[in-house]
Amino acid sequence: MITLPEHLEQPFLHIAEMEHKPVNTLIEQALTDFLEDYYDVQLATAAIKRLESGESELISLEDAERMLHEMDCED
Repeated sequence: MITLPEHLEQPFLHIAEMEHKPVNTLIEQALTDFLEDYYDVQLATAAIKRLESGESELISLEDAERMLHEMDCED
């Protein structure tokens, strides 16, 4: 069980009452969302570094679609 400081506990209690959900469910969802966002930021940061170093390059949506279409035609 996680003990929250009162300045965090009160909003969770209020939302739980409004949403008719247990506080634990809301906290679990908040932590899950945070972790997903954190990992998304890490992946984006790594991709930007690869672009800046020249290790990767951007392609247009049209080129990506063309490449995918060509791959589908090979099958």
